Amino acid sequence: MTLSHPPLTALHLARGLAALALVVGASCASAGPSSGPTSGSEEEIRLDRGGFAALSKEAPKVLVVVAHPDDELVATGALYLTGARLGGACDVLTITDGQGGFKYASFAEALHGVPLTEEAVGRRELPAIRREEQRRSLELLGARMLVRLQQTDHRYTQDRMEVLAEGAGVWDLAAVRASLDRRLAGERYDFVVTLAPTATTHGHHQAASLLALEAVARMPEAERPVALCCQVKAADAEDLGVPPALVDAQAEGEDLTAIRTTPAPFTIDRNEPFGHRDRLNLKAIASVAIAQHLSQGTMLGYIGAGDVEEYWLFDVSPPLAAARAADWFVQLQDPSFPEREYRSSAGTNASR
Repeated sequence: MTLSHPPLTALHLARGLAALALVVGASCASAGPSSGPTSGSEEEIRLDRGGFAALSKEAPKVLVVVAHPDDELVATGALYLTGARLGGACDVLTITDGQGGFKYASFAEALHGVPLTEEAVGRRELPAIRREEQRRSLELLGARMLVRLQQTDHRYTQDRMEVLAEGAGVWDLAAVRASLDRRLAGERYDFVVTLAPTATTHGHHQAASLLALEAVARMPEAERPVALCCQVKAADAEDLGVPPALVDAQAEGEDLTAIRTTPAPFTIDRNEPFGHRDRLNLKAIASVAIAQHLSQGTMLGYIGAGDVEEYWLFDVSPPLAAARAADWFVQLQDPSFPEREYRSSAGTNASR
């Protein structure tokens, strides 16, 4: 189809949303960051889903477990399509308070009127700021609930044992494990999604994925949710391949991070167009969600990036996991919006 002018790209849309978020943030700056629960206390936030599809017991129920506010946006396509379009209950459990992101907060300093890139100030103020950024972002994706365990985001490291080692004292591991066990048993999720826990990623990402997989492995096999990890690649990038398992990541005799090489990963194409004259796509929606995280310069750099989401099955998944996951991704292929017919009153570009 030949269009009369270029389609709205993710970058165009994200720029507009970033500008809007800037205005909103500036209007709140005089009041300073909102206060939140104390560090280490669990907080459960019911999100405003607006006019998105009503929650349905027939739709998939998904828990995404991550370390930091914004990590869940790797799985933007699955979150949006499941929550906003299918009416599935999508919850995000974030282990840390995000205070370690102070180095990247230059842009947000003027919005909040405090020098967030000073370590002491950033660590004090960012947990409340990032709480609101994550809440706004997830509401745009139709998520149901945000659970914040508010463990200390102590520093960047690729060594997961800085938080997982016995006696490390950075995270309250007993509290984290108890929360995951309680939530998995009580909510009976169909799917648990984590980041791919490879050895070259942030140690907190590795730790969050391992803690989630440990919790899945503690459940009776027949009652387990399907466990998947997500990674994102550019359309023209080389195949990322199977995420390599972590060394010494066993529990109850199971290799927690082992990936099933068959079937091939389930994928979501963020460039798949929808809406009138195919002017929208999931990449644009991902960019809008990213643009809410104004305190994180690194995240803002991902606006317009990432073309394909890959979802790989973990071995700890229950029997028939592949079939269950395949059914979920078939449902995600349903049209995102109904096609409408317009009369000439809508303009000379009314027809498709």
